[in-house]
Amino acid sequence: LNEDHFFPEIIDPHTLQPVEPGQTGELVFTHLTKEGMPLLRYRTKDLTALHYEKCSCGRTLVRMDRILGRSDDMLIIRGVNVFPTQVETALLSMGGAVAPHYMMIVDREDNLDVLTVMVEVDESMFSDEIRKLDALRDKIAAILKTALGVSVRVKLVEPKSIQRSEGKAVRVIDNRNL
Repeated sequence: LNEDHFFPEIIDPHTLQPVEPGQTGELVFTHLTKEGMPLLRYRTKDLTALHYEKCSCGRTLVRMDRILGRSDDMLIIRGVNVFPTQVETALLSMGGAVAPHYMMIVDREDNLDVLTVMVEVDESMFSDEIRKLDALRDKIAAILKTALGVSVRVKLVEPKSIQRSEGKAVRVIDNRNL
């Protein structure tokens, strides 16, 4: 990051307090050289980490990790941070077996968070053979467990049955009443 024009900070998105260097949190910027309309502690809602140690290439400016997700999209399921982008990436890694449309539904059962991911089956994979669909569901559940670090329920749905929205897609329904 170009520190002579921006002052970057990482804060805890809940307490708004700065975190230790190298820890993950929300990226906040303050413009140092902009005069007409400067931004002071602009919250980006992007989750990342900053590293201040000297780079092996010799650069001494602060380095930023890859963006992990958005603080406003993050869900906490049984103590694990889960982002819709992780689900999308895992589903896209399966190739053409499933469509890239999904819905995440979070419920609370017996004081435990339960995540159900509804996944559209691609028309080419849609079959009336239950064994094939069960095998696909189990494969998706295993991939999602590896990607998210938490077990999920997978529900396969027919092609084009998940509602499409204009603008930002609504991917999460949280029924927990926290």
